[in-house]
Amino acid sequence: MHWFAETREDYCPRWFRAMAQAFPERWRTLEGQEPSAVLMKRAPTPGRVAIVISGGGSNGPFIPGFVGEGMADAAVVGPPYAAPSAYALYETGKALASEKGILLLYNNFMGDYLNNDMAAELLQLDGFRVEQALCCDDMGMAIGEPRENRGGRIGIAYPIKICAEAARQGASLEEVARLARKAIERTSTLCVAVQPEKNLVSYGNGISGEPGFQTREDANVADTAEETIRLLWDDVKPRAGERVFMMVNRMRLTSYSDSFVMAGCLSEALARRTCDARMAVGGYQQVTDSYGYTVTLLCADGELQPYLEGTLCGDGFLL
Repeated sequence: MHWFAETREDYCPRWFRAMAQAFPERWRTLEGQEPSAVLMKRAPTPGRVAIVISGGGSNGPFIPGFVGEGMADAAVVGPPYAAPSAYALYETGKALASEKGILLLYNNFMGDYLNNDMAAELLQLDGFRVEQALCCDDMGMAIGEPRENRGGRIGIAYPIKICAEAARQGASLEEVARLARKAIERTSTLCVAVQPEKNLVSYGNGISGEPGFQTREDANVADTAEETIRLLWDDVKPRAGERVFMMVNRMRLTSYSDSFVMAGCLSEALARRTCDARMAVGGYQQVTDSYGYTVTLLCADGELQPYLEGTLCGDGFLL
């Protein structure tokens, strides 16, 4: 039995309350949403578009670590590995009470879509202006299908940052949503799952344990990095005038040092394509008990680049 099994229904509310207790200058909670949970930034900014992110609970630091000034205004999660309820999303939108509107930003999974869509309808009935943006960056999903059929991974970190900065500068709800969708369209993430004892590398493994679409044996770190960049490069196809932003996220069993060794090899693989990428390395999304990485490329044109001046720091905190 899992140690917290008997408290599953209040696990995420307890988690968020403790986060707010640890960093009261940064976060507060919205109580009464069990079994979903809501973490909000300490000081609301009703004069801006409100950014609400959401997803399944129990895998930090994504998504609550992405809440704060310069990031999202609130994060809403469901019980462990479940989508948040529509009513928790609705109550969060009401609590933010932004006269400029609310952007619901989330990964493209059916439960998340249905509940965010219902929340949007409820908020609109109350007179709030609402837009939605669905992140579909996981290139290992829905292969051969339209891009919008993919699920989301950790690439959502970039549109969170872009939207927050655009909102800070006073952009309208429609403009913030347009920028989110533009960034999402130019973002791709690849999971690289490694079995070191077998010298086996699998590319494209799913967030819920789905097998990858390609497996290689006897691969070293440099070769794995080269193949990872090749696959991502072919998927996102950088265009003239775009700058590449790369995020290297370590899985739960990957060491801090290993993540930087891999990041260095990935950077060298990009350099061989005459690409100078801005790199972020950290533990942004700890989903499975496995060794490996997710690697994200965002190709940002001259419009998106100014919104990315801040830093993607390690372990899920965007500053």
